Amino acid sequence: MKPLLIALALATAVPTQPAPKPDPVKALKAQVVPGRGVTVSVVTRMSGDGKHFLTARTTRVAGFRKGWRVDVDDSTSLYTPLKSELIEDDLRFPTLLIRAKGKSYTSGGRLIGRLPLDKKWVYTDYREESFADFGVDLFHPGTLEALLATASSVTPRTAKGSIRVSKIPGLPLGGRPGSDPKLAWALWFDAKGRVTRLATRLSHKTNDDMMLGINSDQRFTGWGARVTVEPPPADLVMSQDDLPELELPGEAAMKLTEALPKEH
Repeated sequence: MKPLLIALALATAVPTQPAPKPDPVKALKAQVVPGRGVTVSVVTRMSGDGKHFLTARTTRVAGFRKGWRVDVDDSTSLYTPLKSELIEDDLRFPTLLIRAKGKSYTSGGRLIGRLPLDKKWVYTDYREESFADFGVDLFHPGTLEALLATASSVTPRTAKGSIRVSKIPGLPLGGRPGSDPKLAWALWFDAKGRVTRLATRLSHKTNDDMMLGINSDQRFTGWGARVTVEPPPADLVMSQDDLPELELPGEAAMKLTEALPKEH
């Protein structure tokens, strides 16, 4: 047999091996590299006893540091069908949040017009949150593994299931002793196994027996982009301790629940 015919015969005799399926956990770990990051677009919808009372839209740029630490640069806009003076300032202007190097910096929203003319940002030494933090934190170590371990359905591009909040690393969504609601979740992946979307749905009773619903829809784009989140210029920053009467924007959701009609 001629060499060409031999090569063709061998090629047809060897079965083609299927390409290995992407591993989403390995794909995520490969992306969490210091100096790199991702953009997350988050829609958070909140309801009380089945009635919608708030939608928050956040654009978050997340930058990774060593040890799975994540710095964020957020811009959040709010909408509510309720008429409430309690969060009127938060609705008028977007609220900005930077978490970098262990400190939180907030601007916009209810801070506009309340700071000295030469200041734009207020910082705290504790973790200030935006509405993007009302969902599950995909970047907390072990979170993706915990979700996938409870999957009821898995395909190469999707997965869905449900999990008790107490089983999610970091106890997100206000997890507290005596309250362990079940969270429904769904994931979407690209061809490389990277998460492109994470949707979650949760309902639980508050201390005043209101059934609070929190739906979060996170979409991830630009994996691997060069990202470094820096604190604002020091000369534009002041401490919250210098404005003790000021409530920071992260408290808007709690204020809004106070404005809910008592009859549902």
